[in-house]
Amino acid sequence: MSEPLRLLMLEDSPADAELNERVLRKGRIDFTALRVDTLAAFSTAVDEFKPDLILADYHLPGFNGLEALAIARAKAPETPYLFISGAMGEELAVDSIKQGATDYILKDRLARLPAAVQRALQEKSLRARQREAEERYQELIETMRSGVVVFKPNATGEKFTITAINRAVENIDRVRREDVIGSDLEAVFPGVRAFGLLQVLQRVSSNGVAEHFPPSYYQDERVAGWRENHVYRLASGEVVAVYDDVSERVERETQVRSLNRVLRTISACNESLVRARSEDDLLHAICRDIIERGGYLLAWVTYPDAAHDGGIRAVAHFGDEAAFQAHAVLEHTPEHAPYCLISKALRERRSASYNRLHGANEGGFDQLDAVGVGAKLALPLLQDDELLGVLSIFSTRPEAFDDAEIGLMEELAADLSYGIAALRTAADRDRYLGRYSHAMRNTVVVMARTLEMRDPYTSGHQQRVTALAQAIGREMGLDPRLVEGLSFGGMIHDIGKIAVPSEILTKPSRLSVIEYQLIRQHSETGYDILRGIDFPWPVADMVVQHHERLDGSGYPHGLTGGQICLEAHIIAVADVVEAMSSHRPYRASLGIAAALAEIEQGSGRLYDPAVVAACLKVVRTNGMQLPEIELVA
Repeated sequence: MSEPLRLLMLEDSPADAELNERVLRKGRIDFTALRVDTLAAFSTAVDEFKPDLILADYHLPGFNGLEALAIARAKAPETPYLFISGAMGEELAVDSIKQGATDYILKDRLARLPAAVQRALQEKSLRARQREAEERYQELIETMRSGVVVFKPNATGEKFTITAINRAVENIDRVRREDVIGSDLEAVFPGVRAFGLLQVLQRVSSNGVAEHFPPSYYQDERVAGWRENHVYRLASGEVVAVYDDVSERVERETQVRSLNRVLRTISACNESLVRARSEDDLLHAICRDIIERGGYLLAWVTYPDAAHDGGIRAVAHFGDEAAFQAHAVLEHTPEHAPYCLISKALRERRSASYNRLHGANEGGFDQLDAVGVGAKLALPLLQDDELLGVLSIFSTRPEAFDDAEIGLMEELAADLSYGIAALRTAADRDRYLGRYSHAMRNTVVVMARTLEMRDPYTSGHQQRVTALAQAIGREMGLDPRLVEGLSFGGMIHDIGKIAVPSEILTKPSRLSVIEYQLIRQHSETGYDILRGIDFPWPVADMVVQHHERLDGSGYPHGLTGGQICLEAHIIAVADVVEAMSSHRPYRASLGIAAALAEIEQGSGRLYDPAVVAACLKVVRTNGMQLPEIELVA
């Protein structure tokens, strides 16, 4: 039951006050009234009585209702204030409304009073709800991770003044609110015209059609990065840009594309390594694979020239002929000698790269830049400490060779070195074929380490899952080749998490629905990365299916029973046991006993019973400890 209305009456006539009360009660309004008749008493009552409604006579001894109205508006601006007067002209009534009065009632028309009171209270409630909604809206805007900027266009709609920003703008673009409010857009962001956003604002301001401005690179003297904008026009005519700094996302997407490209290249090169019947065939095939499968500009192999002390000679190349000829001329010029990456790789016996040829003034690199070379990499070919030569790669893209890509290319160079040596010595043929498996394993290990460098909390997770999966496979009596395949699938079963923001992977609290959906996508992302690689085992299927469950409750495809490959069944159980028994940033370890209880309870419903039985036996006979990693040779 609601409390009675607190009614404050400024009235010097008790009889009139009593009449007002009778009219209100007749109108079924429940209230508690307090009457005052002096300005001082009125001021005190506003503070102490805290009225929900004020009824005031206009003509009072020594003062008038407007003086009291000024006090009420100062002390209780949201409290409805109604004048009740015997004689109040229209001009005076209008003036009172302008000064903040809610309404006025003539004493000879008191029958209107209950309806006026109800209307005043409803308007007060509506204003309170609107104010609450505005406060929630403002809080939402201020707590958004996206930047929000409100612009006011000039009369022609060509220039824009910043009228409001949220905290995210201050964080993203390193500005202070007090410095930018009221400033011209181009004065604060001088690169906005070249960026292309100014033109979008002009169009939206003109036609009112919202636009999505896709990720583009913004740069000025203060900030630089990739920004994605959504632009809208408000009913007021102002234009709003909601935007995000997507630099990390673009970098992740670039890294994933780069990883895919390099893995496709390595897969193709490994096939060429197996098929090659001569050293010359091998070198040309590798150079061709690097260009056709990897999308690079030029690849070539250089050997030391025994006929000339310190000389080198190109023995195979494939790709852009203009770039090859430009380098052939450049490498014989004195100015290039101190900067020659081939000489550096030969001399130091380690990889050498130059990632931004554009704008480089030294070493004649401007000549390579002129024919489209953006970055270059030189990889020494070493076999049993013998220096065979150098594999060189040109890319059109600046900053093409980051540490992860160089690491994978070094594996390729090591494979090529072994292939050269094996082809030179027929007796080493069998060892060479074994090296193919070892090279593939090294590639998988590098992929796993690339992921775990982004997520220190789960460092070792994939290795422990691999060890347990191998042990389960051996306990089940599986063929050693299938167990070897489990080691590959286990080592990279979470490779898709490379596309998940690091702050989500390491978040120490409960994930939001959107964040959880991003995590769930990792199995499909891993499949996309691996499906083009020709493994001897269904590694891509292991990765995409390791969160599927027998009863179809898993993801991403809700597979059931026999639709899930055996290796995925095994990795799923190993993954659950390792995850529950290990520490995570958002919780402490649940313990090995709880992990075993989970798979035992889910046996036959969520997990393959034979796999669960083997896992329970492996762990319990190992003193309730997970087995150590033991890669199959």
